[in-house]
Amino acid sequence: MGMLLGASLLILWLQPDWVNSQQKNDDQQVKQNPPSLSVQEGGISILNCDYTNSMFDYFLWYKKYPAEGPTFLISIRSVKDKNEEGRFTVFLNKSAKHLSLHIGASQPGDSAVYLCAA
Repeated sequence: MGMLLGASLLILWLQPDWVNSQQKNDDQQVKQNPPSLSVQEGGISILNCDYTNSMFDYFLWYKKYPAEGPTFLISIRSVKDKNEEGRFTVFLNKSAKHLSLHIGASQPGDSAVYLCAA
């Protein structure tokens, strides 16, 4: 006998944000994309961050819920190209001045604003 199984669909709203910094009167910028991301529960979320200053050597990702301060997620130093902690993995391509945050097995609690800092 056949049985029809229903799949639960949950859309997560992940929203990266901008972080700007000033260094020696030069406008250094860290830019994230995509502006927003919808992911099915259990899927992989990928957030990207590009930066302009090749001297940056320490990168951090934060998660922020409305009406709360940012919470640290994961970091990476420029001497590494990958750092993994639980469901979070950050990849760094220093020559391209690019890093990305991968969130495995997305959950409802992952819906937040994500901040990249250098």
